[in-house]
Amino acid sequence: MAGIKAFVDSCNGTLDSVPDRYMMPNGAADVSRYAVLPIVDVASKSFERDLVDACAKYGMFQLKNHGIHTEDVMRCALEFFNSPSEDKMRYYTEEIFTPVRYCTSMMPSKEEKLEWHDHLQMWLKEESLGAHPWPAFPASYRDVGSEYARNIFKLGKRMLLVMSEGLGLRTSRLLEAFEDMVLLTRANFYPACPNPRQALGMEGHTDSGGLTFVLQDGVGGLQLKQGEDWYNVRPLEGMLVVNMGDQLEVRLSNGRYKSILHRVMVNSKSSRLSVGAFLGPSLDAEISPIPELVSQESPAKYRSRTYRDYMHEVYTEHFSGKNVYVA
Repeated sequence: MAGIKAFVDSCNGTLDSVPDRYMMPNGAADVSRYAVLPIVDVASKSFERDLVDACAKYGMFQLKNHGIHTEDVMRCALEFFNSPSEDKMRYYTEEIFTPVRYCTSMMPSKEEKLEWHDHLQMWLKEESLGAHPWPAFPASYRDVGSEYARNIFKLGKRMLLVMSEGLGLRTSRLLEAFEDMVLLTRANFYPACPNPRQALGMEGHTDSGGLTFVLQDGVGGLQLKQGEDWYNVRPLEGMLVVNMGDQLEVRLSNGRYKSILHRVMVNSKSSRLSVGAFLGPSLDAEISPIPELVSQESPAKYRSRTYRDYMHEVYTEHFSGKNVYVA
């Protein structure tokens, strides 16, 4: 299965309906409201206070002055998706933990309905970025991807130090919980869709990692749920959208930092591109609340699970909705 982009391209502009396999039973109505999210400035003197406040009260925010060259990352991702299908299919697999995975939707062989996107996914370790089997095209992907990953690791570590103190823990406690951390990067391409009300770029879900950093183009389509309502997340040029993932809620904070339910809409006028980076603990780490945050007054809310098992079940069974396992 070459992917939804290849199918749309093969129609040469004549596609006028959503194929049955992609027709979601609960199509999304138009949403005009925009979420009010804080902007956290890494260069500000109030960065630490603003970061903790955004994590505790919102769970999602926009990050500015982060020092990451967003244009190069987005360019490489777009060049990959615009490459011939036979080249991209060299990386096609449904194997979740393969170093480089090109696929469509989440797990096509196991899904009754497919999401309207293709993706390029990579598992990265900080100490072995140079040896990682980067995609062969575009030629600059290795250098650009390595620099991007190094900067995300650096930024994520800095944020975890601050967030640890925000939970009343010693400064390095969250970093210790993230020992041997991994970075999952995922570039997503959403072609224009003939009937956006009948398809979804991604169903509502929470992220499985610890901290998520998202680059998005100016098209828009990312939405978050607050209460019973969905809100658009306004794309702001050069900024990273940051949100809490399940590992921060489950493994780390015992529910004090919340992972956020979000989804991706498609539109009929243009394609959309995003690049997400999901910073998480070792795949073999046991997922359970940090003992210092568990007490008789605040018992553990979630049962233990290895990150590897958690990811496997999210991809094969539990991707839609909130993924955390309640105790």
